[in-house]
Amino acid sequence: MERTDRADAVTKIKICGITTPEEASWVAEERVDYAGIVMFYPKSHRNRTPEEARAILPVLRQGRALSGEAILSVAVTVSPEPEQVEEIQAAGFDRIQVHGELSKASFDAIRIPMIRAFNGFDRELYERFHHCGKVAAYLFDAGTPGSGQTFDWELLKRLPRDEKPIFLAGGLTPDNVAQAIREVHPDIVDVSSGVEKDTKEGKDREKIRAFVRAVRGAKER
Repeated sequence: MERTDRADAVTKIKICGITTPEEASWVAEERVDYAGIVMFYPKSHRNRTPEEARAILPVLRQGRALSGEAILSVAVTVSPEPEQVEEIQAAGFDRIQVHGELSKASFDAIRIPMIRAFNGFDRELYERFHHCGKVAAYLFDAGTPGSGQTFDWELLKRLPRDEKPIFLAGGLTPDNVAQAIREVHPDIVDVSSGVEKDTKEGKDREKIRAFVRAVRGAKER
């Protein structure tokens, strides 16, 4: 069923790839809605160990989103093994974001709400998870996770939506996020590379502030 309520909705914000407690404190100060930590994906320079994640999560728990609700912590994974799913849940994450493959054993191990990620527009995979009770939201990203690249937003405009929220990721920056909101009307915008330092060595405080300001100043029509 096509969503008809986006025009008047407030677009929420997810800052992904948090790597330190200090970065978590910046997210909390900006009162965003979601914060992502990359787990069990050593190919990413943002990857954190369970021990490092446990140092970051308490900072997020102390913060509140602009709505007054808790900032939701998201473990960002690629084809997680069942043991990794269990470690994520034991650490106290609120959500698990799954890219790549998901075995039956890993699927069965998930007990917290899942954000199912689609890298590139895979309509068949989307339909497969469309009515899955464990899936709390969908995330649409570029073909390679964390690449900082955009994809064809026109594909999402034709997507039949249900009641589950949609995250838009992939190449968003303070400069283009308002346009993305106006064109795609996502429920949540998700940024990582777009708020990193030019050296890619962690997040940039001012870029986070600029991204949040751009989202909250965007005028949907």
